[in-house]
Amino acid sequence: EWRNLPVTDCFEPGSIMKAFLLAACLDAGVVTPDTKFDCENGEYRVGSHVIHDTHEQGVLSVSDIIVRSSNIGAIKIGQRLGYKRYYEYLKNFGFGTKVGHDLLGEREGFIRPPLGAKEIEQATIFFGQGMTVTSLQIIAAMAAIANGGKLIRPYVVKAIVDESGRVVEGFHPKVIRRVLPYEVARRTSGILEGVVGDEGTAKLASIRGFRVAGKTGTAQKVDPKTRRYSMSRYTAAFLGFAPADRPRLII
Repeated sequence: EWRNLPVTDCFEPGSIMKAFLLAACLDAGVVTPDTKFDCENGEYRVGSHVIHDTHEQGVLSVSDIIVRSSNIGAIKIGQRLGYKRYYEYLKNFGFGTKVGHDLLGEREGFIRPPLGAKEIEQATIFFGQGMTVTSLQIIAAMAAIANGGKLIRPYVVKAIVDESGRVVEGFHPKVIRRVLPYEVARRTSGILEGVVGDEGTAKLASIRGFRVAGKTGTAQKVDPKTRRYSMSRYTAAFLGFAPADRPRLII
């Protein structure tokens, strides 16, 4: 009853992670927004496993893969970068480690290290399965895209004051590190705006009069009885920020 869920509870984020895959690949220069991949009409074999897309897609650009959220497209984008380099980008974004803040009980989440990761395990992380995050982690990471590339330590207490109202100690945003160049962060944000457009998976997240950017995610839950992914239970999420051209709020 007393858990602080955004800090203490981990979950598999699903396709929200495609935002960070996009940013990593643009930064590494392995793709451009217009690079095209064949999304195999919704079925793609990885080893002995077959990956499916919700909708059958043919050849799509990188931008369209993100906007329409193709898992197969994400795998092919990720393979251009390589799992080891993607793992390093994820760690740089703060995944798999504690963000560090003034709240108790933070958990680290889990990213599978490259050494010993199976082919299918590498492939699924490109679309956010087989890893876990906290809500606070993923918000801090997306904020780094929104603000132009800086990972910032979140905080709750703005100031400590004495009985007369005098500020004893004040707190301010602290930059942990730069994770992306400014231009890469802005290009990523521009593509994420398409997610809430007419062709995207989050049309209902559009707000009249504001530019909104973000990413949807639908992740299969693990069935505690079978210890396999459930075919009927999912975690559905949307992570977005606004105004996209001058972000003030991330949800």
